[in-house]
Amino acid sequence: MPMTQGPNSWREASARRLLTRLRQRTALNEGVGILQAWNLCHQQEARDRLLSEHGRAGQEAEADRMIAFVDATANRRADPDAHWD
Repeated sequence: MPMTQGPNSWREASARRLLTRLRQRTALNEGVGILQAWNLCHQQEARDRLLSEHGRAGQEAEADRMIAFVDATANRRADPDAHWD
């Protein structure tokens, strides 16, 4: 979507920043959920572990890595819900 010039360009830029931040937060929360499942721990423990092991800058990259791993593993398996139609 091209940036527009004029009175609404700041709104579009703000919307893009918001969308980027929401995507980052969603991925981070998904990573926390994966850690919870893998380590059988509570949400806060998973968040603390992700932060302590990878820092603020690295936690998003680690969350992305875990999501990619889980997705790749899931793609190699049959989806039990695929034939409900």
